[in-house]
Amino acid sequence: MINEKRKYLPVFHILTSSGAYFKSKPLAMIVFSLLNYISVILGVYTWRTAAFFIVLIFAYALWCYFFRFYFNKTPYIELKSMTASLSPSTKILVLSFVIMTILILFPFILPFLGLGDTDYYMHLLNDQELLNAAVGVIGIFLAPFIFFRPFFAWIASALGYNKSLKFAFYHTQGNYKQIVCLLLILNIPYVLLEQISQYLALPPYLFYLLLSPLIVYMNIVMARCYEFFFIED
Repeated sequence: MINEKRKYLPVFHILTSSGAYFKSKPLAMIVFSLLNYISVILGVYTWRTAAFFIVLIFAYALWCYFFRFYFNKTPYIELKSMTASLSPSTKILVLSFVIMTILILFPFILPFLGLGDTDYYMHLLNDQELLNAAVGVIGIFLAPFIFFRPFFAWIASALGYNKSLKFAFYHTQGNYKQIVCLLLILNIPYVLLEQISQYLALPPYLFYLLLSPLIVYMNIVMARCYEFFFIED
């Protein structure tokens, strides 16, 4: 079925309008950035402990609150919408896990297909920086399928709307290049911050503090994209 109302994402308008929204609510953005920072730090220190699940619940509630706040969907905390959004969240996690597992195992499969030497691929896998860069680049080009569009279904369910993944894919079709372009641009400040952090030997807690406003901004971008595809006329 052809989407007669197909929209094409205005990448730079989305980025600039998201920045304008960020600057228009400085106090709220500071609070969200600090709360995200707290959740990240707690997540790092509680990793592999039972307390980590409490941190996950806190972070999940935080971002449900964030999107309901952005769209002024009161009450900002609603248990029904939070539980309903678990369905698309689970699908996103499962899909991402499957794809990333395939990427990790792919070099081991290639030698069996006569497409390379096992020792060569093992050498590449031991190069952590190269491996992270390769997975990051591949992840960006796969993100429109395994994260970006499914994330719209999560936002919809958090707002109490249609949470179908099929619905999200249908209304964003034809935008693969635009989404990849947007993700590549969003990745630039993260890479720069990471490189500066390594150059200055910043402690992890300071790196996460500087990263938190960027994460909030990226979620504003996601909200603006959702608004463009599903709300604006």
